[in-house]
Amino acid sequence: MTKNSSKLIIITLLVFTYCLPLFAQQKGGMQFTLKEAQDYALKNSPLIKNANIDLASAKQKIWETTAIGLPQVNGKLAGSYQITVPENIKSFSSLSNLGGWMYNVDSALSKLTNDPKFGNIEKPAPTEPTDEKDLKWGLTFDITVSQLIFSGAYIVGLQTSKTFKQLSEVSITKSEQDLIESVTNAYFLCVIANENKLVIDSIYLATEKTLYEIKETQKVGFLEETDVDQMQLTLTNIQNTKDMIHRQYEVAMNLLKFQMGLDLNNSIDLKDKTMDLISQLNSSVLATKKLNVENQVDYRLLSIQEKMANLNVKFQKSTFLPDVAIYYNHQENFNKKSFSFTPPDILGLNVTVPIFGSGQKIAKVKQANLSLEKIRNSKEQLSQGLQLQFSDNQSAFITAMNKFQTNKSARDLASRIYDRSIIRYKEGMISSLELSQAQNQYLQAQSNYFNAIIEMSTAYTKLEKLLK
Repeated sequence: MTKNSSKLIIITLLVFTYCLPLFAQQKGGMQFTLKEAQDYALKNSPLIKNANIDLASAKQKIWETTAIGLPQVNGKLAGSYQITVPENIKSFSSLSNLGGWMYNVDSALSKLTNDPKFGNIEKPAPTEPTDEKDLKWGLTFDITVSQLIFSGAYIVGLQTSKTFKQLSEVSITKSEQDLIESVTNAYFLCVIANENKLVIDSIYLATEKTLYEIKETQKVGFLEETDVDQMQLTLTNIQNTKDMIHRQYEVAMNLLKFQMGLDLNNSIDLKDKTMDLISQLNSSVLATKKLNVENQVDYRLLSIQEKMANLNVKFQKSTFLPDVAIYYNHQENFNKKSFSFTPPDILGLNVTVPIFGSGQKIAKVKQANLSLEKIRNSKEQLSQGLQLQFSDNQSAFITAMNKFQTNKSARDLASRIYDRSIIRYKEGMISSLELSQAQNQYLQAQSNYFNAIIEMSTAYTKLEKLLK
């Protein structure tokens, strides 16, 4: 064996060692228990992602509202060009030479009169003569700093933005609870559909084998052709049922993948079986717990809405109060030869006082109070409704649990009858019609059993959701 051949063998072994588990995983698909499916959905569902985006937006809204009460700095650069300079501006501009003329007059009078009242004007700095072209253009830069001192609307707005953040947080909790409920129901449905598929496949194979056996028996003249036709018809009916159940299973799996946020083309396997899921329905815990309405997520959402409605009342009342702000403005004129009436530095105070609004603000306050009263009525109604819903779900869960036990026993009994009927049919003790009746009875009992599981799990998840 050459050195290159040895290297090739080592590389090949390494590839198989590291890649085979990956190939096996891709072939079998992702595997999930119910808890793993719930956790995956909470991380990947677009519903939860959007709820988290809403929360992030609410946090930014708080800062946006807070920033209104912080110092604001604005700058403005303005340029202009006058095609024709007005005569009054020319006249004002000529006053720039007044200082030199007054100095000359004052000096002359001082020399002539020797009076100490004259000669006191300082000689002005030499200035360039102002040309009309200098008066045509202007370029200024303004900077304004303002600070809100008092605003009732701002105070209430800040409280409202924080309350809106609380609303977003509780909305995430509600979205998570709704998603867990949906994933749980879909997971149960998939597991049950899969086990139902296995049952019907088993019955189909057994019936297909029986049909083959009676065809062989009919060939030697021990059975009538009617028995063969009856068994063929039974097999056809089972085939139709089998196809329907397989389609239901595919629909249920796609629903689960959709709820989890998985690509519908992905292949997944469910680890939990029916009895595993049933064992997780802790009926004794639910029997000892009592509903605390104030902890229920829908009630908490309505409580926050009540708080926001109360803040809206305060906001409408705050519109009767004045707004107070101070500001400082500095203007820099880049054309020193132009004439401007605007002082370079201004410090000011703005006080806005509402005086008369023809009753518009009073009407808004009354509307806000009516909205608040309406939410309080809804809150009381929701409290009673949650108590009633909890009682109904408890009753539904107990009923479904009893039905499950009854249908389980009926399913087991129908299975035994069907197994014995197959043996008796092969021994010639019963007809094919009686075998078909036993088979249909078993299928119906199986269907009732699975339906009872779905009812029980649905009632349980609703109860569990109310108690969180």
